[in-house]
Amino acid sequence: MSPSSLLYALDAEQHQAVTAPADAVIVLAGAGSGKTTVLTQRIDYRIDNATADAEHTLAITFTREAAAQLRRRTPRGIHTGTFHAIAFALLRQRYTDQGRPLPTVLTNRYGIVNESIKFIRSRVSINEALGELEWLQARALTPQEYTAAATATKRTTTAKPEDLEKVFSEYEKTKIKRGVVDLGDLLSRTTHDIANDFEYAEATRWRYRHLLVDEAQDMNPQQFAFFSALRGKNRDVFVVGDPLQSIYGWNGAEPSLFDTLPEKLGGAHIVHLVNNYRCSPVIVAAGLHVLTNNGIPATARSTKLDGDAITIQGYANEHDEANGIALLSTQAHRSHARWSDIAVLVRTNTQREIVAGALKKHHIPVLTRGQSAVIAPLLQEVAALTHRYALADWALELRMASEPDSPEFLLSEQVNEFLQDHPTGAAHGSMFMSWLSTVGQRTNFGEDGIELLTFHAAKGREWNTVFIAGAEQGLLPHSSSRTAAQKAEEVRLAYVAITRAAEKLFVTHAAERNSRKAKPSKYFVNLPLGETTTARMPEEIMKYAKAVSAATPKGALRAWRKERARQLNTTEMGICNDAILARLEKELPTSSEELASIFGALTAESLAPSLLPLLAQFTAPNTK
Repeated sequence: MSPSSLLYALDAEQHQAVTAPADAVIVLAGAGSGKTTVLTQRIDYRIDNATADAEHTLAITFTREAAAQLRRRTPRGIHTGTFHAIAFALLRQRYTDQGRPLPTVLTNRYGIVNESIKFIRSRVSINEALGELEWLQARALTPQEYTAAATATKRTTTAKPEDLEKVFSEYEKTKIKRGVVDLGDLLSRTTHDIANDFEYAEATRWRYRHLLVDEAQDMNPQQFAFFSALRGKNRDVFVVGDPLQSIYGWNGAEPSLFDTLPEKLGGAHIVHLVNNYRCSPVIVAAGLHVLTNNGIPATARSTKLDGDAITIQGYANEHDEANGIALLSTQAHRSHARWSDIAVLVRTNTQREIVAGALKKHHIPVLTRGQSAVIAPLLQEVAALTHRYALADWALELRMASEPDSPEFLLSEQVNEFLQDHPTGAAHGSMFMSWLSTVGQRTNFGEDGIELLTFHAAKGREWNTVFIAGAEQGLLPHSSSRTAAQKAEEVRLAYVAITRAAEKLFVTHAAERNSRKAKPSKYFVNLPLGETTTARMPEEIMKYAKAVSAATPKGALRAWRKERARQLNTTEMGICNDAILARLEKELPTSSEELASIFGALTAESLAPSLLPLLAQFTAPNTK
């Protein structure tokens, strides 16, 4: 295939990126702009015009899925993998060349940290120590630098920084004694070896002389240091990223590293991909609205014709919301060949469990990984792991020993997806098994079902129809976001969620969540063009209510409450108390406005489709 034949389907900006000189190139690739196409075409174009060769081409990605996709779309024998996988491969080769045994990848970091805490006789919390250790490593800092860095950045910890520093120092000593490394070491050791061994550095940079990085906006300082070590003074780098989709601050990602890349590279060709090939104009406009209304400038244009209006739906509580999503999903499914064209995005795992329950109650399939006899023993192993770091290390070890797309490989990916969905707090083997059985995500084994995942896990994915559930203050933006940087990341997270939808977007919120009042997210106020609609409440409840021909309003209302409680898997008192039923019987409201005087506006909006037709039976002239 000639180089020119590869370019016929590219737009002007994509063509510019693919054909840029063999020099430092930074591509600002907006949502839906075809960045994977640009990456693969760039590789193919360079190889075909003999300005690069596959053997010396390295593409670094952030997920195994992205790496596998590049390998499938560029079957040229290029090197590709995640930061940790590449670092591990380099470390393994170096130890082999030196005739040294490869250090064991630590499978239970929890245990050594706990031992370190006991050794220094500290009352440091194990969970806090593990979290701060992750913070330390992501920023490429040594234990001796922790106290100063934590003080300078105003880290809020229950333990004294000096005590945490002692724990980390003891942890490092113990690892050395036992000849083990953890995930952070894979990057730091390789970076150190390249920086301090001139011959090894030259050999490594010669081997990977054509360097590409995907999702570069998500690099944390440790990953950036590794990238910089690999690059050296090499200018043959192709970096793709989108600052508007930087959402991994909790993992140490610093958007400023990407922003300063042109300066660090000594200048670069910068190409901005502004065409969005995924989303309808309405969805693109909504995404831009959220960004620009919150102080983040952005530009994008949809290449599609006008799409469906965005649907914004309020519900009384999280259970009403979940059942509403189930019914709206059923309606959306009628226009699609597969359930997997639909995704429900949630902010928390509590939300996900509630929605998963409602979907299953309505007999809507939810995608899970296929299980086989091959991985049954592995599931027993993973169930026994006691902490997130044990899970992470176990998954890495399994992935390194597995063939792509094998059951073992897929299980390791599933563990990583679980950990991504649980960035903080407890995350152990039994939690993973529960998650896998109820709300585990994508499958490669032919199943069809709705995908149910967190905003963070949805990044890089797309669906025809997307539900953004829990669009409320406190969830979006999250109540934990206090600094300017955290608040800006919340805006970008909302943008990422919106732009996962190609054609149809539903935004749902509840007036009450966890028995507490909730307000709709400010992000979705006054969306552009006013093209929003309100969805109907579950049709099954309305049909049942209409079918009840009780002699009195009291009988009909009690039957309605009972059935609604059954549908929502709650108590009858959870729907409304007897006093409210008595008031409904007495007043017989005929409009949403009249219902609002009893329930409040948002609850009345959700109840009107089922209640008003029922009450109309007793307000019609022939019934009085």
